Amino acid sequence: MSDLANIDIADGGEGIVLARIVGDLDLSNLHAVHAAVLDSMPNEAVGLVVDLSGVTFLDSSGVETLYRLQRSLGVRQQRFAVAVPPEAPIRRALELSGAHGEFALCASVPEAIEVVHAEPDHDAQQAG
Repeated sequence: MSDLANIDIADGGEGIVLARIVGDLDLSNLHAVHAAVLDSMPNEAVGLVVDLSGVTFLDSSGVETLYRLQRSLGVRQQRFAVAVPPEAPIRRALELSGAHGEFALCASVPEAIEVVHAEPDHDAQQAG
């Protein structure tokens, strides 16, 4: 993985995997981030929360990484949410990309965990 990003995988509780990414999320680490996160997802996990509060740079490749994770988890019938504070500079890039229409874009990790635990018919797209 690029020296410009670090990823920490942790137990988010109650069947949720929490992936915290710090640094840049871009073309230089697109494949490494995707592989590291998917490799950490047990089949029995309810879902994944990606915490982007420590991401300082996000380009279109980084956004594509999130879309790819969402699609991969969807095939496995696992839920997906992203936590990024409203004041974070990268939040605007995610909103402009239309991410909020594809997966839950939440203001905090606790909110994202709540969304992942919600019933499938919950309108997760309105989070955050």
